[in-house]
Amino acid sequence: MNSPIIITKTLPSDFLAIAALDRVAWLNNAHGEFIPDGEHSWRIWCEHAVMYSAKCDEEVVGAILAFACEDGRYCLHKVMVDDSQRGKGIGGMLFKALFDELDEKRVECFLTVDPNNNHAIALYESWGFDERELVEGFYRAHEHRYVMTRKP
Repeated sequence: MNSPIIITKTLPSDFLAIAALDRVAWLNNAHGEFIPDGEHSWRIWCEHAVMYSAKCDEEVVGAILAFACEDGRYCLHKVMVDDSQRGKGIGGMLFKALFDELDEKRVECFLTVDPNNNHAIALYESWGFDERELVEGFYRAHEHRYVMTRKP
């Protein structure tokens, strides 16, 4: 029998497990050779950002993170699920937990995505990110991103 997946507010003590998950998950990106967020960032976010973790048998198997910006919006910075746990609805549970909180705050949320990542774009649209703007050279001259926005 499979152990249940539990979604909880992330604890500061989860930061090392989440940083390790990020290092592996980041390799799935088109430019995975660039450094993902470090342990210091994850330690701060786990305590001070809007963050949820998915756990199975006390082990972190997924996480989602949004942080407040100076203009009052929130940036959905990361969502990730361990490769061995994909296809079980964990990402959807994480999105729901995050958006329940952000909708209660009545704030806009935005994210960036590779314009060639049609699967991710469709997923984000299904969660209400219905505004999209192409920003050419977002990271480097050849790395373009869509900035997608979700209204409360």
